Amino acid sequence: MKRQNSPVESFVRSRGTALRQGLLTLALALGAAGCGDYGGSDTDTSVLGNGGPGGGSQPGGLSVSEQVTAFQATVYPLLDQYCVDCHGGSGPGAPQIAHPDPATAWSAVVDSQKVNFSDPSASRLVRRLAVDFHFCWSDCATNASEMLAQIEAWQQAIEDAGGTTGGVDVDGLQSVTRMMSNGVEEVGAERYDTGIIARWDFKEQTGNTAFDTSGVAPAMDLTLEGPTLMSAYGIDVAEGRAIASAVASRKLYDRLAAQGTGTQSYTVETWISNLNTTQEGPARIITYSANSGSRNFMLGQVQYQYMVRNRAYTQESNGNGGPNLETYDVDQDAQATLQHVVITYDQLAGRKIFVDGLWTEDLDPIAAGRLWNWSPNHRLVMGNDVSNDRPWLGQIRFAAIYDRPLSPDQVKKNYEAGIGKRITLSFDVSEWTGGSSRIEFSVTELDRYSYLFCSPTFVTDVASPIRVQNMRVSLNGIIPVAGQGFVNMNALVTSGRQLLSRQCTIVGGLVDADTDVFQLHFEQLGIFQDPVPTPTPPTPGAENFGDPEPTVGVRNFARVNASMATLTNVNPQSAEVEATFEELVQQLPGGPDIRSFVSANQVGVAKLGVEYCDALVGGENAGSQTLRNQFFSGASTFGWNQPPATAFANPANVDMITDPLLDKIVGAGLRGTVGGNPARDQVEAMLDQLIVDLSATCGGGGQPACDGVYTKNIVKGLCTAVVSSGAVHIH
Repeated sequence: MKRQNSPVESFVRSRGTALRQGLLTLALALGAAGCGDYGGSDTDTSVLGNGGPGGGSQPGGLSVSEQVTAFQATVYPLLDQYCVDCHGGSGPGAPQIAHPDPATAWSAVVDSQKVNFSDPSASRLVRRLAVDFHFCWSDCATNASEMLAQIEAWQQAIEDAGGTTGGVDVDGLQSVTRMMSNGVEEVGAERYDTGIIARWDFKEQTGNTAFDTSGVAPAMDLTLEGPTLMSAYGIDVAEGRAIASAVASRKLYDRLAAQGTGTQSYTVETWISNLNTTQEGPARIITYSANSGSRNFMLGQVQYQYMVRNRAYTQESNGNGGPNLETYDVDQDAQATLQHVVITYDQLAGRKIFVDGLWTEDLDPIAAGRLWNWSPNHRLVMGNDVSNDRPWLGQIRFAAIYDRPLSPDQVKKNYEAGIGKRITLSFDVSEWTGGSSRIEFSVTELDRYSYLFCSPTFVTDVASPIRVQNMRVSLNGIIPVAGQGFVNMNALVTSGRQLLSRQCTIVGGLVDADTDVFQLHFEQLGIFQDPVPTPTPPTPGAENFGDPEPTVGVRNFARVNASMATLTNVNPQSAEVEATFEELVQQLPGGPDIRSFVSANQVGVAKLGVEYCDALVGGENAGSQTLRNQFFSGASTFGWNQPPATAFANPANVDMITDPLLDKIVGAGLRGTVGGNPARDQVEAMLDQLIVDLSATCGGGGQPACDGVYTKNIVKGLCTAVVSSGAVHIH
């Protein structure tokens, strides 16, 4: 019978050898306790750093080879099949959980806290699929169930082989534990708050309203239509939105944009945690808008990028706040973790984005201007748009709007002040040091997975020096392998109140802040010592770099759009083109790997090409005709309004259309640069045949008329075929 432990959302159990050596354990009030014997030889457990899958000890009674065999028969095939591109040894992802060597992959899963045998559904491997939607291979819920089944099969295989997956039994320590509820809430650090006109601290904890605490009337309270309030202060946006009324939102227009009274500048400050880095849209984090096509300002997310829009009284700016100011995609500024994200705007410097206290150095693509053309009737929304069609998922821990742009120093000051509910948590160590002694931490919930322990401070009335060395923090009896910032601490306490370390440590495995139990572990405290032997690192497996990377790639959605705009000279911010792009963005290629290019991507590229070619060829106003004549230079005598039989009557007329398409889009220099790319004369023959085929489909019963409209449609078809071809999106 498997021993049942209290469920804990942890990624790995504490290192087995350390436990068998009787690591000095202090359960907040620090009572002595034995950790038990979990089987297996010291030689076996030291091979992979004394780790054990799922937390607590290494599976007892099994050698490393037996443990790897169980892993290789269950979880490893899924990782090897679906995660190898990023986590397979040569990919960019870490840790290498899909390494070609199963022993190395097993070690990465174990030591990086990716599985939890106390509660398999809480394993990081499962949650990355079920909650974060991280690179699912089909349906995320189905994929998470597949991963969970294999983790449970792994656990059963270990037990069938005579091993155990039990964790640290802390039943004897319950009377001397500490929880978040035992702490004292701290007063927040000093911030720069001058100029705030709206502020949401999200401290309500219950109810369906997040109150504007700025004190500036009217209060712009948010109605929570789906998001829920968090005990650590914030709203968890798993669905829906938080929205202010139009009447209250008018405050933003009056204070920021109105002629004569508006400051023509502002700052939006947020502390957010994106649920994942696969969101598109852009997904609306915070927006002041009427719908997905009309707004005054916005902060949004597209995968690893932050997007900012702002409507301004300039020729370049449109009614949707475009063009976007985007963080550079290679920098991957947007992450699925707690981040301080600030946008500033003024009529001289334009838009800027700050992430975690630093300017991202992304330059505004257009000149700044006044905000006189803002709409006074828009509404402020968080987590979606007013039209409810641009959802964003994650947590918003704090938000504020200022009537001025914060300086870089002011942004940094607010970042360093931090956010969220902070608790001073004290651990009584008097039994080991004599007198009255305790260790205090500043603790907060970092995100939905973990706590952050900072500023460990030793407070004592003992006059003699006290040695404190190599401290670890455990959660619910489990010492996470990673994130232990105090593990190499070595301090000699010589004063009544002394900071032990300037570092912080992340304690993963958050289950419930109201019930989670913390403990401290030391290698030396005062005269008591219990050293942990240095683990022997695993022998690395043979590198297998797999198939070579393709020598060609594919442009992603943004670059496809930009390429078509550049080649046709059509404005990508025009209403029809932008609307089509917004509709198709998730159907266009998401990354440069040509192996991920599917037929749906090609359909999306073709649809976008149709819109660009329609704008290039189809218009009859002066601006459209000028654009068409510029592209098809020399075609001023072409019979645009004649039937196809007349317009394409001779080869010279055909060349007026096909030559610009070939020269400006396909390009003579591309032949041979991409494998399989046809030569120019081959493409030209295809276009000539396309004209013949399309000309034969007009007139007669049920067919469109053979007139000038149909002639333009043929040219649009030729344009679409070329601009949507691999010559544009494959490189």
